[in-house]
Amino acid sequence: MFSLLEPLETSMFMNTQNRVLRSTATVAVLFAIDKVLALVRDMLIGRAFGASATLDAYYAAFELPDGLFTVVAGSALATALIPVLSARIVGEAQDREQVWRLASAVLNLVLLVVAAASVAAAFLAPQIIRAVAPGFTPELVALAVRLMRLVLVQTCISSASGIVMTSLQAHQHFLLPAVAPLAYTVGRIFGVLALAPRWGIFGLAWGGLLGAVGHLLIQVPGLLKFGARWRPAFWHPDLPQVLRLMGPRMLGLGATYLNFVLPTFLGSRLASGAISAYEYGWRLMQFPETIVGTALGIAVFPTLAEQANMRDRDGLQRTGAWALRMVLALAIPAAVGLALLGRPATALLFERGAFDAATTARVATVLRFLALGLVGHAALEVVSRFYFAQRDMWRPFGAALVGLAVNAGVGSWLLFSLQEGAIALANSAGVCVQVLLLAAWVRRQPGSFDIRALTRSLGRILAASAVLAGVVLATRAILASVPLPVSTPVALAAGLGAFLGAAWLFRCEEILALLDAVRHSALH
Repeated sequence: MFSLLEPLETSMFMNTQNRVLRSTATVAVLFAIDKVLALVRDMLIGRAFGASATLDAYYAAFELPDGLFTVVAGSALATALIPVLSARIVGEAQDREQVWRLASAVLNLVLLVVAAASVAAAFLAPQIIRAVAPGFTPELVALAVRLMRLVLVQTCISSASGIVMTSLQAHQHFLLPAVAPLAYTVGRIFGVLALAPRWGIFGLAWGGLLGAVGHLLIQVPGLLKFGARWRPAFWHPDLPQVLRLMGPRMLGLGATYLNFVLPTFLGSRLASGAISAYEYGWRLMQFPETIVGTALGIAVFPTLAEQANMRDRDGLQRTGAWALRMVLALAIPAAVGLALLGRPATALLFERGAFDAATTARVATVLRFLALGLVGHAALEVVSRFYFAQRDMWRPFGAALVGLAVNAGVGSWLLFSLQEGAIALANSAGVCVQVLLLAAWVRRQPGSFDIRALTRSLGRILAASAVLAGVVLATRAILASVPLPVSTPVALAAGLGAFLGAAWLFRCEEILALLDAVRHSALH
């Protein structure tokens, strides 16, 4: 009996793997387009504002609104709502009606909470800005307060859009949720090009508000496809379950939110432009992290939730282990490339207008330290969702608290010796500790991940990444006198080609599977 079932189980796992890979490819491609647009946006912002006190105030204005969105309507709600919605979606036909009743109740409740919190935050904006940026001058505080009150309107719109996105992802629909960020990025580009010349930094803020509206509207066709209907309700029988799951997740994201506030809190004590330099570096690191980690995490989460709901422990473990190996196989070479090419890439992309060579040096320092954390951030996207799929929110919360303590401790200790580099190093150390804790707890569960397969995969990827590093360094040395617009892309292409060749030579299964999926998609 077992010998007959084993090939069937292997075939089912391969089907699941291929489905997740296809979804990941769709999300990754659209995220890559968004990140290219985001680079254009940041280049325009850099030309207009450089790393200035005005831009520091702009980023500080987002701290509380972003935290409010993340903790209430963003990741917290997504990780709590998707498992519950998935259980309804895969149930009997009559449960589909309940899916939209539940989504409506959650939407109405969240908008009520976010709107009330936004009004309170608008009144308390001066106190909030002084708390998150204690080193700001009174003039910068006043500017950040005005910006924050505008951004809070954007937060209400983004909250509605986030719930729509979560509902579509629960239906295994990833296209429109992945397209939506493009609208937001285009809105900010419009702001810096068309509005900032007249309204200054407020033009950038108004562009973001327009982008948030586009983010919501672009997903409406997906709602129509799945027969969504809004209802003026604040209650559903599944709502208490969603709220119970949200509780510890909100606490965990509260810790994560403080990790994102720390750069502003610490950077405000340094020379002007420290916060902006960190933000430029963070956005460059997010380019590969989003395409690799976030895309795979988003695509695999509904599958993990389905397997957990069906109590398919073996399938859950195999899918989680495969996703972790895949994300590490992509994140490790990306981190190596970022560490080696971060400075020339920064100079090539941003060094013009108000963004001078000194700013390039500051951003490059940040990038070197953030490259250490790229692997941690990407792995966290998968490892944390393994717990969320099982409706276990407390272990990720505990790991987030430890990561926050490491982040705050390292950042405070090294702040005045490494400047903004300390903020980046602290972030990387905190997220890596967080991932290691979660991985260690997975090992204690029955079945666990196949450590031998993970170790074998890591060894091959590290060897291929070493080849990448050697080729990039050699190419840069050979082309040392060649202008950056030529030498940097050539070094990147040479390193990528060397990595793929080494991955094929060392039989890196994850890279070979990804290339096979890409080739299959191109042929069909």
